[in-house]
Order: sequence, then C-alpha cells, then structure tokens
Amino acid sequence: MKPEEFKELTELYKDSLVDLSKPSKDFLFSHLNRAPNLKSNKTRRVFYASDATRCERNLAWAITGEPKSNDTISARSQNIFALGDAIHEVLEGRYKNIPDWDFFAEHPGEIFREEEGRPEFLLSYRVDGVLITDKKREFMGVKTDKIICEFKTIADFPYTTGRNRKKVIYWHGAQDTPKFDHFAQLQIGMYGEGAEYGLLHYHNKNTGEESVHLMQIHLEFVEDLINHLWSIKEEAFDGKIPDRPYQGFPNKDFTDLMKTKTVNKVTTKTDWHCLYCDYKDKCWNLNDYKEEKNGNE
Repeated sequence: MKPEEFKELTELYKDSLVDLSKPSKDFLFSHLNRAPNLKSNKTRRVFYASDATRCERNLAWAITGEPKSNDTISARSQNIFALGDAIHEVLEGRYKNIPDWDFFAEHPGEIFREEEGRPEFLLSYRVDGVLITDKKREFMGVKTDKIICEFKTIADFPYTTGRNRKKVIYWHGAQDTPKFDHFAQLQIGMYGEGAEYGLLHYHNKNTGEESVHLMQIHLEFVEDLINHLWSIKEEAFDGKIPDRPYQGFPNKDFTDLMKTKTVNKVTTKTDWHCLYCDYKDKCWNLNDYKEEKNGNE
C-alpha cells in the first residue's frame, strides 16, 4: 500500500494486529511444512522425461543408485509444486471442454531399448494429457486424431519476452519460444505415444497470461537424446562419472553455494543446476561431506 494509505490504517492495525514472536511463527510453520509423505527407500533404475536436459554428472550418480546428499525438498519448493498441481487440475478441466475430443489426464508410459553389450535402457514418462478423437480432425491448423499435451506453470520471467528500448530482444520468453527442456519433454511424450503432434501450454502464474505452442514430432532429435542418455548410463556403470559441467561458488565456510560472486566488479552467477542439485554437497564437498564405499556416512 501507499505511505498515505498506511498512515491512515496505522491506528486500526495497531489495535487489531497481534505481534507474533519468531518462535510462534516457527511453531506454526513447523507443522504446516511437515513432509506429506514418508521418505522412500526406492533405488532409481530408470531415466525420466525431465532428465532430457539435466546435468550429466547428476544423472550418472542417479542412474547407478548413488545416495543423494541433498534429498530434502524445501517448504518453498513444496508450495511451488502445489500451486503448479492446482493450475494443472484447472487446465485439465478446461481441455475436457473441447468438442469431439476426449481428454485423458496424467497418462504414463515408457520407452525401452535393448542392445547386445549394453545395459538395458528404460525411460519412464508421464504426459499431462492426451487428446484423442475417433477419426482425424482439423485441430489448430493440422489434421490428426491424437495430440499429446504438456502444461507448464511459469513465472513472469522467463515467460515474458524481453525487449530493450530499441525493441531488440534480449530474452526469448516462453510466451513466444518454448524452453528447451519443455520442448524435449514433450518430444519424448510424443515419441513414446506414437503421436505426430503435441501441444505445450504455458500459464504465467504471476499474471494469468497463457500461450500455446503446437509442435510436430522430431524423430531424429528424440533418437539422439535416447542414445545420449543411454551412453551416460553405459559409462556410469563402467565407473566413468562426467566432470562437473557447471560453475558454482561455495561460501567461505563451505556450507552452501552462493548465488553470485563478484570479482573485480564483475558478478558471476552460480548455475541454477548446482543450486538445486540433489548431489550438491557431494559434488562441491560442502558441509564436511564424506563417503564410504557403501555411500554417505
């Protein structure tokens, strides 16, 4: 609110609002933020569609069952996921309104490969929805009977395309150009479901704006992606873990990574892959991380 509005409400708020101590707030949120599920003892043995653009070092550890050194999902992340889930449910209901098409939400599938001399390849995916009709129909300028749908909830940045005063683009926003990781995930879903077309639907959670991208399957891209992931697994099972591909800056106590570091007035960011990595302590030797032959102490 504006300063003048605040001034008018000061006395009212003073008489009504109760001052909360930090312990009181901590008590409330300690219960509100309690993990909804028990920690799983499941060992990962497959790839997922979201691995398409993930750090190769992270994937190599994950696919070989290496215990995560940073396995806790923050309360902030849980809230972000919950908001995304709620918006997805709304979008599912809206897509069921399309006449002559049936919409099936949260459809799972997998891509499996075998080749002599190589470990098995298995990629598990779950598309946000599948639009199906009884015969090929016109839909957004194409003729088809199946469309794979992916819904993405995204902040205003990186949703909005950025332009400077001269109207020159300095950031290609998702409203106009799909993010590469989302493009790859949808391509995997289309490939797995044998669909020629897919629809990527963005929802700007800050403004409520929406945009959609209709795309065609790119078989060469998906085949190359599968072979790339397969090679990571193959080398990881031979004990070859990739070097760290991203840049980060541990703080002076080596308890966490700093978001940025400034040297000679030049500021450099820690890559977001590292900031939110499940193996951050292990990869950067943070928090006195140690491991034995059987995993983390």
